[in-house]
Amino acid sequence: NSFNFPMRNSPQMLSTPASGQPRARKKVFIKPGFSQLDWMRLTTSGEDLRGVQELRGLTAEEVAQHNKRNDCWMIICGKVYNVTRYVDFHPGGRSQLMRAAGKDGTKLFFETHAWVNFESMLKECLVGFLT
Repeated sequence: NSFNFPMRNSPQMLSTPASGQPRARKKVFIKPGFSQLDWMRLTTSGEDLRGVQELRGLTAEEVAQHNKRNDCWMIICGKVYNVTRYVDFHPGGRSQLMRAAGKDGTKLFFETHAWVNFESMLKECLVGFLT
């Protein structure tokens, strides 16, 4: 077995395997202070990124109420995250992250960047579990 990187049809591929043509890439401007390193600093700062007192079970209907830019929760693999503070840090831009606002974003997440360890990156944003 050989390890192939990047994965076939991954967004990291510079060209599509079938055509060999360059893959169209949308560049997103990230404001100074909103890099992934800045996000990691924020998550280790002790600031409350959850916005809830304790973890709890949540229904899809409860999560659906948090679908705005200034109140944004999403479900990934049955875990509910308050990603409100992360929106401006998302390398793909706000609009891409908002596609899963108030919803189960598991499929979209893995289609877009399956190699990202969301549990580590968003652990300080965990608000509960889908029931």
